[in-house]
Amino acid sequence: MSSVDRGKVFRGVVARQALASLADNFSAPYIGYYLASLSTSGVLQGVLQFSTNSLPTAVQVLLGPFIDWWGRYVTVLLATSVCASLLWLVISLTTVPEVLVGLVTLRAVVVGLTGLAFTAFVGVLFTASARGRLLSAVNVVSQLVALVVFVVTATIINPGIDVLRVLFIFSGLVSLAASAIWVRLLYLDKYVVDGKPRGGEPPNPLRSIGEVASDRSFRKLYTAYAAYIVVMSIAWPWFPVAQKYIYKMSVSDLAVMNAVSTVSTMVSQYLLMRYLGRLSMKWLIVASRVGFVIPPLFYGVAREPWQIYLSSILTGPFSAIGNVVVPLYVLNIAKKSMYASYTALLNFSQGIAAAVGSMLGGVLMDVAISSGSYEPLRQYFLAVAALRLTLTAPFLRIDDIK
Repeated sequence: MSSVDRGKVFRGVVARQALASLADNFSAPYIGYYLASLSTSGVLQGVLQFSTNSLPTAVQVLLGPFIDWWGRYVTVLLATSVCASLLWLVISLTTVPEVLVGLVTLRAVVVGLTGLAFTAFVGVLFTASARGRLLSAVNVVSQLVALVVFVVTATIINPGIDVLRVLFIFSGLVSLAASAIWVRLLYLDKYVVDGKPRGGEPPNPLRSIGEVASDRSFRKLYTAYAAYIVVMSIAWPWFPVAQKYIYKMSVSDLAVMNAVSTVSTMVSQYLLMRYLGRLSMKWLIVASRVGFVIPPLFYGVAREPWQIYLSSILTGPFSAIGNVVVPLYVLNIAKKSMYASYTALLNFSQGIAAAVGSMLGGVLMDVAISSGSYEPLRQYFLAVAALRLTLTAPFLRIDDIK
């Protein structure tokens, strides 16, 4: 691929992801809050978490081998990015909770394919050392843009749901503009590793799944990840409800929380980018899992919103690690022609586990608030914090690679 200017591609990818961050961070963080404003049903929050985690990853497992075989990663990125942009516009038109859940789920499926193609694209086009730099740069720039968005939201946005609908429209338009960058990079679909064109018989998804699952290093990560995500996701339906009904937080308050979290994650991401090559990926992943005990612990004991902000600051470094190290670990252990297949199967383990956990969490929340008080959720948060810490142990058995 000597004819490809990787520096130019690097800059184009970072610019596209920055625009995508601008679009999504005006809207995506408030979907749960928007649904909570339309309906207080814990089951419906659980269904949202269930569907947005299980269906996208199931589709990824089925289509991942075909994306690897076809090799036209940028074409997939362009098509899915445009579809996701248009879905923001459609989401802005509904106030029916069940319809909202369906539309958000469909968008999650499309976005999941975008992320899958992007990870495979990075794996094919960049060397092992360059991948970490690219993923870190993308995350730093995306977080910087997100910080600006959260500050704007916190200072000028009225917390009404009508304003959220306007933000959904804005996100759709900006996301469409970001998709134009993939048009400029379509020429990359002519190339693969060593400049050889793709071809051959279409893959058998079941055979591809079996081949990936037989990889011992991957299987260790897969099982540890799935077990952890089950207990992690139990609390996901509770966060937006606790924000709205326990801590009385508005959209502006959530924007402040997201802003301080982004600053923490962005600074940590920068430091990680500088030292990533010197650190063990295994122990970074273990550290990130321990760090994710912080949110439910603080939600269980906090009495004021500023304590929730503090938890977001403290979680930032661990989010930074998870954003880069987990996909990088998968790329490093994956076979060269199967990047999308490996990523899809790991995402599937996360999706199914999260679907089970979040549905359980939704049911438990309805039990907790059946008396009319939201305070019992505090004890539930503390129980989940203990479970997260316990399920960090299986990550001690994954292979240590750099």
